[in-house]
Amino acid sequence: MKIKRFFAAIAASAFMLPASAVNISAADEYTARLGFSDLSWTFQDWESSADITGNGQYTIETNKIAGSPDFGVFVIDIEDMYADCPDASAVLDKIEIDGKEISFDTSKIMYGNIEENGDFRIDIYNQYSDTMLDPGVKQATPVNNDLKVTFTVSGIEEENTETANMSAVALPAAPEEDGAEQTPFPDSGNIPIAFMISAAVFSGAALLASVKRK
Repeated sequence: MKIKRFFAAIAASAFMLPASAVNISAADEYTARLGFSDLSWTFQDWESSADITGNGQYTIETNKIAGSPDFGVFVIDIEDMYADCPDASAVLDKIEIDGKEISFDTSKIMYGNIEENGDFRIDIYNQYSDTMLDPGVKQATPVNNDLKVTFTVSGIEEENTETANMSAVALPAAPEEDGAEQTPFPDSGNIPIAFMISAAVFSGAALLASVKRK
């Protein structure tokens, strides 16, 4: 029968379909790095950092400046964040020194692409910037043991990316006899079954049209 040959042709067809198609919500990743020196450049830390994996609150902690008598440079640089995402920002939440929170004037903390290098800076105190003229923290603050800085990042846009591994997916064989048990479609992983069926119907329709022309 023509109809049996039709279904057999569909069963024998293999379609190059994505074996897995997954929507991934991925945020850009950045490094937030501490920049610290006392006025005399005796105690310094330019290495302590935190990985920024998306919007949220982060903390950088260091004990490398234990013994520092004051602030000379005290900043956080989120590397390349301004260049990649100019609408993103960060706000200073808390400063803790030797286990105690110290006060600061939020209105006097400077933010943005201050160095014009694509980094987003939180300028807490800097003897080379306007925060020296009107500081938001007490500059003569010693660090005997450790320093912790907590800040919140916001405005990083999440990006949707789609990955697909291409492989051949064969449709099940057509039943040999009318009324025989139907073989279910194979597990398609992340491929919507409706998409597979639509592909099969489309291919089958084309084959049927070809049979009719003959």
